[in-house]
Amino acid sequence: MLRLTVEVPEARDRTAIATLRDGSRIVAMDHAVAAATPAVAAAHGNPACDPLRRCGHPPLGRYAFVYQQPAQGAQQQEYGAQLLLFQPQSGAALEAEAFGRLALLVYGGRTGRDKNMRRTQGGLRLSDTMLRDIVSRLKSAGELQLDLLAWRDRSWWQFWKRPSVATRPLSTTGPTMLAPPLDELSLMEMLLQKAPKRVPRAASDPRDNDASDRDRSDRSSSGAAGETFQGKGGTGGGAGASGSWAGAGGAAPVVDSAGRIVGAVAVAGAVGAIAMSAMTHEAQAASRHDAEGELGDSNAASSATDTTTAY
Repeated sequence: MLRLTVEVPEARDRTAIATLRDGSRIVAMDHAVAAATPAVAAAHGNPACDPLRRCGHPPLGRYAFVYQQPAQGAQQQEYGAQLLLFQPQSGAALEAEAFGRLALLVYGGRTGRDKNMRRTQGGLRLSDTMLRDIVSRLKSAGELQLDLLAWRDRSWWQFWKRPSVATRPLSTTGPTMLAPPLDELSLMEMLLQKAPKRVPRAASDPRDNDASDRDRSDRSSSGAAGETFQGKGGTGGGAGASGSWAGAGGAAPVVDSAGRIVGAVAVAGAVGAIAMSAMTHEAQAASRHDAEGELGDSNAASSATDTTTAY
């Protein structure tokens, strides 16, 4: 799978660094722009370029590639050769959906008069070279994951993590084609209509019932009411002729995680054990009493015989 990582300066005042990986191998690295144009954002009621709102800076987070279309005619002057559509998966990108940012448009396009990369109308601008690399590899890879991350400064000793491309200033030349149908919002809506619909995960989705979830569910529901214990050793199964256990009033017993029967059956068993112990104790006491009585009668008879003989 292809992975495109774009590290974005916090102030959005310079270019970002885009890194394209095919598996674990870095195949391309270049400048990118993840900064909206304040004038465009203000025209859509977002003067602060809030990433959560339309026409603001592209929100950070993870995106999944969903659709590609070559730019046509006049579109190429502003957006380059290809239009790529991504939909949010996690992070602030997913949170921004609640404010109407349902997708992210990714494209190329010419530089400004000062030869620096231009700001966007809320999308992500790549270099034309990076865009060509992505499109050519998509034919075989099929999947593309995009991560917009906050830029992190590396320590002096982290030379292997330092990008080989340094950030640059953004162009003072703004975007063009701001009116429908060539503005960025119109193009994005057009691609959304053509893209495959994203199916929401339902409660009955099989992915929600994987082995780990079932294991957690089994552990958490151990001892819950409604589970029954059934004997496995023949018809009787150690539980009478019916092969099943029944508690007071015919209610099914509960089995805990160790296989012990709890609830009504356990209480009935405990009461039975106490009653049996009491009955045994009383029987033993009665037996001792009878034995002592017989021994007393025997001694009395012996004493009378001796007295008679002595007389």
